Amino acid sequence: MERCAQCGWPLVEQAQYCSSCGVEVSQANSQVVDSSTPAAVQAAVAVEPQRPDSSARPLPIPENIAGVIAYITIFPAIVFLLLEPFKHNRFVRFHSLQHLLLWAAGVGVGIAAGLVGALLQLIPFMRVLFLPLGGLISLAWFFLWLLLVVKAYYHEMFKLPYLGDLAEEWAER
Repeated sequence: MERCAQCGWPLVEQAQYCSSCGVEVSQANSQVVDSSTPAAVQAAVAVEPQRPDSSARPLPIPENIAGVIAYITIFPAIVFLLLEPFKHNRFVRFHSLQHLLLWAAGVGVGIAAGLVGALLQLIPFMRVLFLPLGGLISLAWFFLWLLLVVKAYYHEMFKLPYLGDLAEEWAER
């Protein structure tokens, strides 16, 4: 598997940008070593770089599986943020934080939908319209969750608008 020359993050096939540091892949991996450079420099460039944020201790499970588990319920996400080997891994922290933020947004949307539904129950012909709308919102929420699980499994840091940016910012700390 090819890795980013800038940060050492595993790259997805045909990726244009590194999903970890954002550097253009062709720019970062195009370090040409000519024959006039010393052998020590050539050997240093040939060595595969390590991820800067990985902890010295390896995780007990692969980080992409930990990212998937973080999306199961909010409890594994909270545990991964508190447990020692996982809380130092940027990938696991990002997915745990993004799931917690998505869960909080879901609670907020649920409360707002409940209030709107209660108000619409007062209008007789609106009762028929609200039931399918609630089902569509639930279905869309499920497919969004499924997309995040699949992206975490394939080792991608897929960011949701606003929530993903916030999760990435907090995961950097």
